[in-house]
Amino acid sequence: MTTRKMDKQTLDEVMNNMITTVIDSKSQVFDIVEDTRSEYERLRIELEEVKVQVVEKIENTARLDNLVRAARQKLMEVDGDFKRYTESQVKDAYEMAQNIQEQHILSLKEEKVLIHRRNELERRLQTLLEQLRRAELLVARISIILNYLKTDFQQVSQMLEDAKQKQAFGFQLIQAQEEERLKLSREIHDGPAQMLANILMRSDFLIKTYRQRPEEDAIKELRDMKEQVRSALGEVRRIIYDLRPMALDDLGLIPTLSKYLKSLEDYNHISIQFDYCGNNERRLDTKLEVAIFRLIQEAVQNACKHANPSTVIVKIEFLRNKINVLVRDDGVGFNIESGEKENSFGLVGMKERVELLNGDFKIDSKLNFGTTIRITLEIEIDAEQKVEV
Repeated sequence: MTTRKMDKQTLDEVMNNMITTVIDSKSQVFDIVEDTRSEYERLRIELEEVKVQVVEKIENTARLDNLVRAARQKLMEVDGDFKRYTESQVKDAYEMAQNIQEQHILSLKEEKVLIHRRNELERRLQTLLEQLRRAELLVARISIILNYLKTDFQQVSQMLEDAKQKQAFGFQLIQAQEEERLKLSREIHDGPAQMLANILMRSDFLIKTYRQRPEEDAIKELRDMKEQVRSALGEVRRIIYDLRPMALDDLGLIPTLSKYLKSLEDYNHISIQFDYCGNNERRLDTKLEVAIFRLIQEAVQNACKHANPSTVIVKIEFLRNKINVLVRDDGVGFNIESGEKENSFGLVGMKERVELLNGDFKIDSKLNFGTTIRITLEIEIDAEQKVEV
C-alpha cells in the first residue's frame, strides 16, 4: 500500500516538473517567435525603402550615363577644332567631363551597394520567414503536448492500462481538437471577422458621408452595410452548421448530406450533383456517419475553394460490408507527383482520417482535368445480420 502511494506521488511530481518545463519552454519559444516577427517586420520596411532607393539610383545612373556621353561628344568636338575653342573652354570641357565621369562611377558603385543590400534583405527575410513558420509550428506542438499533460493524460490514464494505447489515444484526440480549432479560427478570421472589420470602417465612412454628402449617398452606403451584415450572418450560420449538423442525429447521413450539399451549392453558385445507391436507409454507427460526413464535407469544400470547378459530383454506394465514396470535380486539378497543391494539408488530414478507420483513400488529379477522390470504408456486420443474410 505504501509502495503504491509513493509511486503515485513520484509520478505526480514527475508530471508537475514536466508541465513546468514545457510551460517554460513554450514561453521561451513564444518570445523567440515575437522577436523574429518584429525583426521580420523591421527588415520588410527597410527592404521597401531600399527598393525605392534602388529605382532612384538606377534612374540617376542612367541620367549621368547620358551626360557622360554628351560630355565625351563635346570633348571630341573640342579636340577636333582647337582653333574654334579657347584654352579656357577646352579646360572647362575636360573638367566637366571628368566631374560627370566621377559622379557616374560613384553612382554605379552606390547602385551596386544598394542592389547588394536589397538582395541580402530579401534572403534574410526569406530565412526569417522560414524560421518563423518552424517556430510557430513548434509552439503549436508544445501546446498539444501541454494540453495532453494537463488534462487528457490524467483522464485517459484512468481508462487505459496499456501505456502505448494511452499515449496514442491522447495525441490523436488532442490533435483532432487542435486541427478543428485551427480550421475554425481561420474560417472566422477570413470570413465574419473580415466582414465586420470592413463594416466598422464603412460605418466611419457613413458618418462622414452623412455629414458632408447628400442624404441619398448615406442611404446607399447604409444599404451596402446591411448586405454585408447579412452576408456575415450567413457565414456565421454556415460555420455553426459545419461544427455539428443536428440533422445528422435525427435524419441520418443521406438526408443531412443532401441538405448540406444543396446549401453549399447555393452559397458557392456551383453545380453539385449528389447520387447514392444501395441500402442507404440502414443507420450506421454514429461515429461512422460523422466520419463520412466530415470526409465528404472536406473534399467538396476543397474543390469549391481551390479547384474553381463548374460541377462537383458526389456519389455514395452502400454495399453489404463496405461503403464507397466518390467526389469528383472538373476544376483546375494539380500535379500529384510534384505535390503542388494549396490545400494539401486538408488532403493529408483526410487520408489520415480514412486510415484511422482502416479504410482506403485514393486521389487522382490532372492539370485542367479536375480531381477525383475515392474512399472505401469497411462496415462491421453483427451476428444477427450475418444470419439473416
